[in-house]
Amino acid sequence: MNSSEFRRLVQLANRITYGANRQLMQTAETLGYEGFVDWQLDDEAFDDSELEGLLASLLPTLTMDTQALYDHVIEEENFGAPQRDLLIATLIRRTFSPRQLFERMVEFWSDHFSVPANDLTLALFKFTEDRDLIRIHAMERFETLLQGDARSPAMLFYLDNFSNTADGPNENYARELLELHTLGVDGGYTENDIKEIARVFTGWSIRLPGEFVFNFFSHDWASKQVLGQQVQPTGLDEGELVLSMLAGHPSTARHVITKLARRFSADLPDARLIDDVTETFVSTHGDIRETLRRLLLHPLVAETPALKFKRPNEFTGGLARALETELTEQSLLATFETLNSAGHVPFDWPAPDGYPDHRSYWQSTNGLLVRFNSAAAWTEQLGEQSAVLRQAAAIPEPIAQIGFLAETLRPQGLEPSTRRRMLRYANRLDERERPAALAAWLLSGPGAQWR
Repeated sequence: MNSSEFRRLVQLANRITYGANRQLMQTAETLGYEGFVDWQLDDEAFDDSELEGLLASLLPTLTMDTQALYDHVIEEENFGAPQRDLLIATLIRRTFSPRQLFERMVEFWSDHFSVPANDLTLALFKFTEDRDLIRIHAMERFETLLQGDARSPAMLFYLDNFSNTADGPNENYARELLELHTLGVDGGYTENDIKEIARVFTGWSIRLPGEFVFNFFSHDWASKQVLGQQVQPTGLDEGELVLSMLAGHPSTARHVITKLARRFSADLPDARLIDDVTETFVSTHGDIRETLRRLLLHPLVAETPALKFKRPNEFTGGLARALETELTEQSLLATFETLNSAGHVPFDWPAPDGYPDHRSYWQSTNGLLVRFNSAAAWTEQLGEQSAVLRQAAAIPEPIAQIGFLAETLRPQGLEPSTRRRMLRYANRLDERERPAALAAWLLSGPGAQWR
C-alpha cells in the first residue's frame, strides 16, 4: 500500500472512530478504504460481549429494568447512580468498544435529540433513553428514532410535553421538534404550525417509574392543520402521523444530512455532498447505514484532507486509544478530568441543540491549553498503563524511540523538519522522561488537532 493511500486510511479511521491506533490501522490496511467502512457499518456483527459483560459487572444498573432501576435510585436513595453509571459506561465504550462508528452515531443522535442528565429526574430518564432507544436504533432508520424520541420520558420531561394539555398547551417540544429534530430553522414551517403541532401532542405524557402514557382526557380532540395538511382528531395516531410526515419531509432530509456531513466531513460541507447524500437518505426512507455509506465513500469526503477540528471528546478519546491505555480507575478519571476541563462531559450540555459542532466554539487559547496539559499529564502519569509507552521506554536510542513513537502515534507521517526538531529536543531530556515527553509532543501538536 502506497503512502498516500495509507494516509487516507488513517484519516478515515480518525473520522469514524474515536482515534486510530495500531490494531485499528492493521485492520484498515487489510480491508482497504471501502472494506473498512463496510466493516464498521456492520455493527451487529461485532462481538463486544466481553466489554458489555465487564460493564454489567461494574455497573449493575445497566441491566436493570425500568422498575428495578427506579427502586434502586429512589427507594434505595442511590440518587447519583443514573448520571454516574451512564457517564462511566459511555466513556468506556467510546475508548474500548470495537463498534467505533456505532458509538460515534450514538453520540451524534444524543446531540441531535439532546437531553442533559443534570438533575435526578432527567438523569434517570436519560439513562433508559440511551439504553432502550438510541443505542438500539442508532444505525437503523431516522423515523424509528424520531417516533421513539417523542415517546421518551427524557424528552417529554425535558421539553415539558408531559404537561401539555388541551386546557394548557405547551409549545416547547413542538418548537424544538421542527427547528432541531426535523425541518431545521429554515425548513418552511410557521408559528401556526408550532401551535398546531403542540395541540397534536397534547396528552403525550409520563407515568412512573418512567414510561410513556397517552392521556386520553388531556388530549385536544379538535382537528388540526399541520404544514397544510388536515390532521383528523384520532388521538395517539395524530402524533404518529405528524412524526411520519416530518420524517419524510425534504427539509428534514437536508437538515439531518447537513448535520451528518458537518460531523464527519467539515464545518461547511460542500453543497454537492449534501445534495448527493440527501438523495440517498430520501430514496432509502432514512436508512442510516446506507446514508452513512454514501457519505463516507463519497469522493468529497474520501479524497479531501482533514478539515475538522477535533472536539474535546475526540481529542481525549484519541489520547487513550493511541496510547493503548488500560482500563483503570486512574485512566477513567483522567478522561473525565480532561473533558470536564474542556467543557465536554457527555450529557451535560444544558440546551436542546446539543454540543456545538464547529471549530469556532472549541478552538480557543484555553481549549488548546487544556489539550496540551492533558497530553503531558497523561503521558507522564499513565506511562505504566500504556502499552505504547512501555515499549518506547525499552528503546535506548532517541532516534529509534522517535521512529517508533511517530509510527505508532502519528501513522500519517512526520515532516522531516519536525523529526529533526524532536531529535534535538530528545537529546536534552533525561532518558527516563524522554518517552512521555516525545509522546506528548506528538499527541498535542498541530497535526493531532484535526481529523
